[in-house]
Amino acid sequence: MTIIDTRTIENFLSNTEIAEIENMHSQGMTTLLIDNLKKPPVEGLDRTANYWHFDFYCKYNPSGKRIQEILLPKLQQSFHKDIYIDDCHILESYYPYEMHTDAVDNGKDYTMQAQPGYKSAWTFIIPLDNYNSNTIIFDQEAPYFKIPGHWIEETNPPVLNAIDKETYNKYLSHAVNPYECQYFSIEEIFPWKKGWLSATSRGKFHCSDYFLGNGITEKRAIVMWTTIPV
Repeated sequence: MTIIDTRTIENFLSNTEIAEIENMHSQGMTTLLIDNLKKPPVEGLDRTANYWHFDFYCKYNPSGKRIQEILLPKLQQSFHKDIYIDDCHILESYYPYEMHTDAVDNGKDYTMQAQPGYKSAWTFIIPLDNYNSNTIIFDQEAPYFKIPGHWIEETNPPVLNAIDKETYNKYLSHAVNPYECQYFSIEEIFPWKKGWLSATSRGKFHCSDYFLGNGITEKRAIVMWTTIPV
């Protein structure tokens, strides 16, 4: 049985590989999936990023073929020989994401889900530059809930009080309210370093820190949602 673990791999992509991927994007070989945001949106908008999509398995698209050649052998070697990349995109993040999973929410598919014969596996994040920012990954996993409030309401998890006030104020005050935070504990804080890879279960709760407070107005990464055979 494959364990969908949380892992950080340093220098997963080289500067040369990142430059090639960035060049494919600049040459128009990615497709915009979300509105073309020109500046950081105001707090409260549901669209806080641009998603530039690679057609990963399209044999007629040269960028899809090349992104496969760069990424897939590394992922197969490190994670699973039959891993399937359901979605691969460059994320341009303008406003920090609140706590969420890359899962379903009460039957509503907000993130691309597994096809028949497959099950959800890892979310991968590969920053395309060095940023004074982090992704916070929590121990709690909820494959059928997208946001913490629904999970708490439906499952009545134990109160942990595992996150101290200093950590909450530093990383989480924008992402989750104090009442909901008491049900969570932090598994890992992933630093956004160029070419590093963060891997975690798509069902794990995670969020961004408040990078705007660090003077960052935009951060960019390759993001992949993956599945593996059942």
